[in-house]
Amino acid sequence: MRCFLAIMTLGFACACQAEFPPLFNTEPVSDESLMTPADAAAGMKLPEGFTATAFAAEPNVQNPIAMTWDGKGRLWIAENYTYAERTQRFQLDLHDRVVILDGATGDQMTKRTVFTDNVQMLTGIEVGMGGVWLMCPPKLLFIPDANQDDVPDGPAETVLDGFTVAAANYHNFANGIRFGPDGWLYGRCGGSCPGRIGVPGTDDANRLAMEGGIWRYHPRRKTVEVLTSGTTNPWGHDWNSLGEMFFVNTVNGHLWHMIPGSHLTRPFLLDPNRRTYELIDFHADHWHFDTTGSWTDSRDGAANQFGGGHAHSGCMVYQGDAWPEKYRGQLFTLNFHGRRANQERLQREGSGYVARHDEDFMIATDTWFRGMDLSSGPDGNVFVIDWSDAGECHEHTGVHRTSGRVFKIKPSGAEQDTVIPAWSSDAIIAGLTKSRNVWHQRQAQLALMSHPENPQVVTALRDTLAKTLDAPVAIRCLTTLHSIDQLEPGQLTAMLSHSNEHVRAWAIRLATDAMPIDDCMGPHWKSNQSVSVDPTLLQSLVDLAAHDKSALVRLTLASTLQRLPVERRAELALPLVAHASDADDHNLPLMIWYGLIPVADTQHQQIAAVAAKCELPTTLRLISRVAAEEIEKQPAILDSILVACSDRGEQARGSVLQGISEGLIGWQRAPKPEHWDDFVNKSGQQHVDLTRELNVLFGDGRAMQDLIEVAMGKTDASDESRLAALEKLIQIDPPQLREICESLLGNNRLNVMAARGLSKFNDPSIGKAIVNRYGSFRAPFRPQVVSILSSRPSFATELLHAIEDGKISRSDLSAFQARQILSLGDDTVAQLVRDVWGDVRESSDEKKARMAALTAQLGPDSLAHSDRSAGRAVFAKTCQTCHRLYGVGGKVGPDLTGSNRNNLDYLVSNIVDPSSVVDKNYRMSLILMTDGRVISGLVTDENDKSVSIQTATEALVLSKDQIESRKLTDKSSMPEGLIDTLSETEVRDLFGYLSHPTQVDLPE
Repeated sequence: MRCFLAIMTLGFACACQAEFPPLFNTEPVSDESLMTPADAAAGMKLPEGFTATAFAAEPNVQNPIAMTWDGKGRLWIAENYTYAERTQRFQLDLHDRVVILDGATGDQMTKRTVFTDNVQMLTGIEVGMGGVWLMCPPKLLFIPDANQDDVPDGPAETVLDGFTVAAANYHNFANGIRFGPDGWLYGRCGGSCPGRIGVPGTDDANRLAMEGGIWRYHPRRKTVEVLTSGTTNPWGHDWNSLGEMFFVNTVNGHLWHMIPGSHLTRPFLLDPNRRTYELIDFHADHWHFDTTGSWTDSRDGAANQFGGGHAHSGCMVYQGDAWPEKYRGQLFTLNFHGRRANQERLQREGSGYVARHDEDFMIATDTWFRGMDLSSGPDGNVFVIDWSDAGECHEHTGVHRTSGRVFKIKPSGAEQDTVIPAWSSDAIIAGLTKSRNVWHQRQAQLALMSHPENPQVVTALRDTLAKTLDAPVAIRCLTTLHSIDQLEPGQLTAMLSHSNEHVRAWAIRLATDAMPIDDCMGPHWKSNQSVSVDPTLLQSLVDLAAHDKSALVRLTLASTLQRLPVERRAELALPLVAHASDADDHNLPLMIWYGLIPVADTQHQQIAAVAAKCELPTTLRLISRVAAEEIEKQPAILDSILVACSDRGEQARGSVLQGISEGLIGWQRAPKPEHWDDFVNKSGQQHVDLTRELNVLFGDGRAMQDLIEVAMGKTDASDESRLAALEKLIQIDPPQLREICESLLGNNRLNVMAARGLSKFNDPSIGKAIVNRYGSFRAPFRPQVVSILSSRPSFATELLHAIEDGKISRSDLSAFQARQILSLGDDTVAQLVRDVWGDVRESSDEKKARMAALTAQLGPDSLAHSDRSAGRAVFAKTCQTCHRLYGVGGKVGPDLTGSNRNNLDYLVSNIVDPSSVVDKNYRMSLILMTDGRVISGLVTDENDKSVSIQTATEALVLSKDQIESRKLTDKSSMPEGLIDTLSETEVRDLFGYLSHPTQVDLPE
């Protein structure tokens, strides 16, 4: 009978494949370099006592992009064939496929079944609750299979939509779905593919802003939440035994503790909600690549100790029962470019967790290994899916669709009889309360969620919850009962006083689970919903905030702020901000602030009351900043804060002053708060410079004269104070500004700032004066001077004539600045650029020819003879203003340290043709000022009064009153022609340095 069923199943699979579009490969690398599955498994470097086997491989599994398990112990694989190379994006004449692999308790698959082969853009899979869930951007699909016969009961249903795949960036899209311990379905989405998600038919106003991070969907309530905002491309998540979720990411930090309502760092400088101001960084104490700049510690391949690179996929907190105990609770993630499994030790720290780097667990010797995900199975051993391709993660060179592997890693010689239960009531109870294997735990919960009417199980879970001292068991019982609405009345309230902090945290989460959380833009999406909170519950939460000793509990309460009605949030925030011990916590000061943002917008007396009690300098500074930004519209907010904080200590008053200063950046004048003088009179000398600058903004003529005297050097102020005073004067633009700046043009510590001030005046003689003094500007700051000279036709004319006459080196004018001059729109100056500097390449045919020539020029032999130290010097001059490498440089463009720099095609295409694929966050803006200047760069912040812009050489804050017009171009802020002024030797050395895996010394 078993053989007959196997034949029938394989026959069904073949029938499906007969209609399946034929696959083809576009990857140019020969298949001959691909290891056999057995050799690839045998070649894996593993800890002593472990072995790897090829559980499945092509043609039975190909292009595996995601995996999950069912209650029968079978491995489900999502195969993606529609993802294509950059020029194609998606190959939509192909289909994607879901296959089921039997035999997971052994070393090799025993049967393969095709569940569906009629989906596209498949990036995630989960099984449970009566069917199969598939992430197929822009949709989350559900295919019903209530009788679990592996045949769809009907067509796919669209459960959610709005997961937009961006036109300019098609590899950071929605992916990966998995049921959490609370019964919600959790998923991920990359930051470059922002969407507005909701159930089908949701009005635009009530859709949630998905701007990268984590989201979740409740399968019974049919509701959705966006839980985090930020990161780059999260591609793996899991929960520890206490139900805390962690997820891995690519590029800007590799691991985060998932905190609902958090705004997380991203490679772009703008958070969609600019009132967040500051973002929470990743939750690890290390990187998996060298960012230190200390190259001596990473010579001769020693960089492997860092972990292999920036790209991570797959996440597993090991909780099986087959591996040695030392691995239990460890987090494993696959390092894409390092072809390995990184191992992280999760430790409680402060309000959350920190990940510490343990020894890498596995290193693959197969150069085609592209690990996508890993998970422990019914026997407690670990399965790893391998995309198996010669290209890098963006598939620049093409896709190899006819390869793919699943490896199984287990202790050598460890054989055990694994029984797959039929999920009777006794089996469900045992799985949830006794099993140490997370596969059994999760499948038991899913079995109960699918058939929740089970009094025997409900009674057992309630009894266990009341008696157990084991926190993981208590949390499983608590979350499972909640997921099927079987908690007894008052049980959650009782759990708020549980002895374990994690149980208390879960009680808070579940008690507020039905109250929708803000999305990344705030509570606006909930405008058509009635949001309320039970007064008794709120009082319990307030009591916890005041008296609970656990920072984890306070973090959970800070997250809960975003679920409360805006008018009730201050009640909970007041006791939270009173814990001075949380001042330096990684998460709490910002999480509390995120919950208070809408309070600051609408509840002015309440936000002042919070400021009066706030012992967290960061939170108090940000409250003051938003109050300052609203000083014209709502002056009472800032005035109330000044009154509330005037009698507090110097630290609190300093936080208020710093916040006001940050809020008024770019302002030329601001109305003086009614109680400003009283506040300043109670402040000490510690903040005298700050108060002087703010006094000037508030129209104090005497303070203006004091500021001028400081800038002019008529006091004993330091050079730093003089520079700050001059910058403030440029911002305020007093009548004496030109005279002041001309007098300081000869000061080699202030001359660059003085030149910036003079750039506001459209007088050719100023350009001539700056050019004549060019040699007196210190070399590191000359690029800023060239940018100033590139901002007006009259200035640019003087610059170009100086280059023509040999007074200024042609190489000092970068491609970005040449393009800036062309954007001035002056035909005479444009011709002068072409005569003196050369053409700015635009033709796509020219770019292709240039890329081909560079690829041929920069072969392995050429790069082997490169002078990497000289290349570092070229990088410092050409690229470092915007890009960070080994911990040094700007943060405008992506951090290059962990990128795929050893791929020559990747480097050449991005340097020669940076605008071929431009993320929306990197598009260059052209700004025409009322004084005639043109400034181009990347907008990094904006409010009602000012625009912050990063040019090729400096960061500027521009008053909107002085902006005549602005245009967002389709060009990357990274200039074309970047290397056109370099010699062949400099180009070779630059590429040699960029492709080298570790830092080198600068030339002596």
